[in-house]
Amino acid sequence: MTVRLTIEDNGVARVLFDRPAKRNAFTLEMYREFGAVFDALNADDAVRCIVLRGAGGAFCAGSDIGGFDEDREGAAQARDYAEFTLAMTDRLKLVRHPTVACIEGACVGGGLEIAAMCDVRIAARSARFGIPINRIGLTLDYRELADLVALIGPAHALEMLLEGSVFDAAEAMSKGLLTRVVDDAALEEAVAQCVERIVRGAPLANRWHKRFVRRLASGETLSEADLLEPYACFDTEDYRAGKAAFLRKETPVFVGR
Repeated sequence: MTVRLTIEDNGVARVLFDRPAKRNAFTLEMYREFGAVFDALNADDAVRCIVLRGAGGAFCAGSDIGGFDEDREGAAQARDYAEFTLAMTDRLKLVRHPTVACIEGACVGGGLEIAAMCDVRIAARSARFGIPINRIGLTLDYRELADLVALIGPAHALEMLLEGSVFDAAEAMSKGLLTRVVDDAALEEAVAQCVERIVRGAPLANRWHKRFVRRLASGETLSEADLLEPYACFDTEDYRAGKAAFLRKETPVFVGR
């Protein structure tokens, strides 16, 4: 397995891309493992937060170009490849639990797309970003473009793709690709603090907020059922526990019900 999953007692799941010799570039099998990991996480009510990172000082260098002759030879096979890999990464995009990308080193191509799907993206100052696929004559799929444009807008997306440059974390932050940038030595602590704050919150509220934001971002008209859903929290054990703990000036213990 090159996509490794560990789940801690506090509900924090850690997903590690473990192919450091290739800067964690994804093979077809890694995409398959990735999808299976996120299917399992999405079904697990005990999960409170998911942290994604790469081994060996790099986040992910995208898809392994070395396998393109085998997996993406010609337009028809390339489309099949995209249908499969995007179906796997959609598991991350649609997972109901909060996600945090811990980014260091290379975060380019498909690796940047994976990071961009995370709810919070924290990067070391020395990390590098870009989607320089015009250097080998490739284009993004419309679905990949849609996610990128939704996050940073058409102007920044075109700048990245037309220039094909690889840039630093400060520029990535200015484009809206990142949530925050910290000194390299502070990355572990910054991610740990972020995760602690997420885990401290009510898991049902966190999942609902993810769904509500995604629903609003879709631009679709909200139904009456959609408009009523935010009030469902008042009937949960978590709300009752949170309110009681607030009145007693104690830390609430949430159970996810």
